[in-house]
Amino acid sequence: MEGSTHAIVLYTTKYGETSVMLHCYTERAGLRSYVVKGARSKKKNKTLSMGMFQPLTQLELLASMPKRTRLPILKAAKIIHPYATISTDVVKSSICLFLAEVFRSVLKEEEENQSLYRFLEHALIWIDTRTHIANAHLFVLIQLTKHLGFYPDTAHISQPYFDLENGRFAAQARGKECVSGQEIEMLKTYLGTKFDKIDKISANADQRRRLLRLLMRYYQLHVQSFSSPKSLDILYEVFND
Repeated sequence: MEGSTHAIVLYTTKYGETSVMLHCYTERAGLRSYVVKGARSKKKNKTLSMGMFQPLTQLELLASMPKRTRLPILKAAKIIHPYATISTDVVKSSICLFLAEVFRSVLKEEEENQSLYRFLEHALIWIDTRTHIANAHLFVLIQLTKHLGFYPDTAHISQPYFDLENGRFAAQARGKECVSGQEIEMLKTYLGTKFDKIDKISANADQRRRLLRLLMRYYQLHVQSFSSPKSLDILYEVFND
């Protein structure tokens, strides 16, 4: 018996003629996939509809493990944190589309990580319930590195350069991945901020764009096979004001 768990939807893929494979990050077992039988069938399934499986939806799942397969079968699902604004606010939906792609690329571990799950859960609820969220995706990307093992070393944060390859601040540029300038000063600001204060950070569209490019490069250097999300251009367009 697989049992129940809370989960955050990452994406779905087709499975067979009428079913889908639901890929989630779960509270109890990290990255997990479930067969959802008949989800694409013409006959409507009132308990397991495709509308429940949009990226970043937070669910409570009940699954079973058949004896003859290693793939758990989803038996029931319930939305536990209905979003009030993410689907209707173009800025929030664009941020979440982008974050969903990032999570899909970096969440690989198939083991329980309560701290990481709680962080993701809180971040999504924060985005849904706040008004000023232009800085949210940058803050989430930076804080996520703490859970992935490459959070910037702030021991020498007063230094002008940031070594992307080694994740630390430096007095001089040593190597092609050392960067200085406005985006590094912005990075320092975000590193010294908590969730409930990020809406106070003053930044324009160009500053956020430059910091986002820096963070994408940082992820590329530290996460194997990471590539910039396809929705990155959409995010640039949304904040192009």
